[in-house]
Amino acid sequence: MCSRFTLNLGDAINLSQRLGIPLGEMTPERDRFNIAPSTGITTLRTQAAAKLHWGLIPHWSDRNRTTSAPLINARSETVAEKPSFRTAWKKGQRCLIPTSGFYEWEKAGRERLPWLFTRADGEPLVFAGLWDRWQDPKDGVVIESCAVLTTTANTMLGRIHDRMPVILDSTDAKAWLDPELDLPAATALMRPFDADRLHETALDPYVNSTRHEGPQCLTPRGKSPGAQLGFDL
Repeated sequence: MCSRFTLNLGDAINLSQRLGIPLGEMTPERDRFNIAPSTGITTLRTQAAAKLHWGLIPHWSDRNRTTSAPLINARSETVAEKPSFRTAWKKGQRCLIPTSGFYEWEKAGRERLPWLFTRADGEPLVFAGLWDRWQDPKDGVVIESCAVLTTTANTMLGRIHDRMPVILDSTDAKAWLDPELDLPAATALMRPFDADRLHETALDPYVNSTRHEGPQCLTPRGKSPGAQLGFDL
């Protein structure tokens, strides 16, 4: 499961340079601390970066794009079978989604306690994604959209949720975008990221609202939003 994440400009540039895919006009204008579904997100594809709508709209869909529930995640185990994803999967329409960290929420009675997950070595994260191209039959508007692929949660994430995003290291990320990568090999890359390679931080519930933006979203639990943060993304 992945429903919100954060991305700073430095991490986006770092990943694009490492993978040899220029951001160009897709370079984020600013750091983003609370990226939510149904918004435009920076992605990397085989030849270039692209800004894609987060919430995949299948190319065959005739549903109203403003009222349909967004397909923000795709289960890696069934992506080759589900009608919403199978054509994009078979055509190799894979993408990478750069992130600095992602959020998950732990249920504690009626409370939703947020956690931030980042790489333990301080490097940026990159999610495996799938994209599709849809054209509105009414006005001809074209929307390119994407979903984050998910897999079984590792031991760290498992105490909160049974799913986690597919996270790729640099070598696997390059392979993921290789148009020559066959489907069995791509399937093999969709596995849980090792728990000992992630770091978790308990956060203040300020981040729970999608209306909130800015570094206050990273306030550690027990501190007031706006207080000096103990880490930098």
